[in-house]
Amino acid sequence: MKFLSLTVLAILIGIGVFSLFNQSSNNVEEITTTELKEQMKTDQTAVYIDVREVDEFEDGHVEGMKNMPLSSFTETYSELPKDKEIVVMCRSGNRSMQAAEYLVQQGYKDVINVSGGMLAWDGPVK
Repeated sequence: MKFLSLTVLAILIGIGVFSLFNQSSNNVEEITTTELKEQMKTDQTAVYIDVREVDEFEDGHVEGMKNMPLSSFTETYSELPKDKEIVVMCRSGNRSMQAAEYLVQQGYKDVINVSGGMLAWDGPVK
């Protein structure tokens, strides 16, 4: 009986820890690249950032995106205004989600991740 109680307790703790670490993405809204394209036509107040590395960005990026590589993001994120919407993009949506979650942890309220990233982008690149 004691073994069963410890097993149940361990499972509950594991679920709690998993939930704690899995929570942050719930605070980040996601949009598609189609929605991004439409938003960039009408919303000039949002800040659009691409967190790919410099060489990736230079190979082709969405016009209007500012390059802030994820590798140095913890040193540069404070340049971003907390009172504006921040839209984050990368190659596939994974690195941008990491950056978006980091921004939320730092107190940014209006952060959006572009799901699919450049792999899903079908618009022009600069």
